[in-house]
Amino acid sequence: MRRFAGGALVLLCAALTACSIAPTEPVPGYAQPAASAEGGVRIPDGGSMHNYNGINMVLPRGWRAEAADNCVAPRGSARPAGEGCAPNALRIRPDPVLDGLIDRDGSDLDDPDAYRRPYAACRADSGGTRPKVTSSEVTGRGEFTLVSGEQVDWAEWTVACRGGDGFRTLVWFIPESDLEFDVPRLELSTPVDDYDLVVRSVDLSRYN
Repeated sequence: MRRFAGGALVLLCAALTACSIAPTEPVPGYAQPAASAEGGVRIPDGGSMHNYNGINMVLPRGWRAEAADNCVAPRGSARPAGEGCAPNALRIRPDPVLDGLIDRDGSDLDDPDAYRRPYAACRADSGGTRPKVTSSEVTGRGEFTLVSGEQVDWAEWTVACRGGDGFRTLVWFIPESDLEFDVPRLELSTPVDDYDLVVRSVDLSRYN
């Protein structure tokens, strides 16, 4: 997984003038830390900011908040009828330990079978039948620190499906905040750079 410089998300206001930005409104320039920090992350041209319950992040061009608002997705993501998020959306999951998605110390990130989450499944065939998983392995592992100070542990799983298809599952876990970002099902050919950029831009200094 490609690494990016960390970031955080309160805009630098000129001449000390107070300002506020609505979620997902495109804003040029740099996003600056809400907490005390020196760095910032460049908001890409056409990019926007998104706030979910005090979790601030930068979205690349073409990304949007889904109907459920606790997930963001790139352009072209198909959301199943009746669902709040597309399978390839980046989900924001408060309390993942309490919900049983991951253990408190994050050791599940080293478990080849711990990719399992809602919607982390093989693609259904034309008849609606989902092939069985034949193997899964951890194919990426690392950590980084957000500008607001929290450590992020991440893992990528590559999952093979019967019939030759497959997918990846990605998880970014923030133990200090009991917060998880994940992508349940990402096509093998889809780059992960923008997903990683979004998580690395997260600022939790105003998250309770």
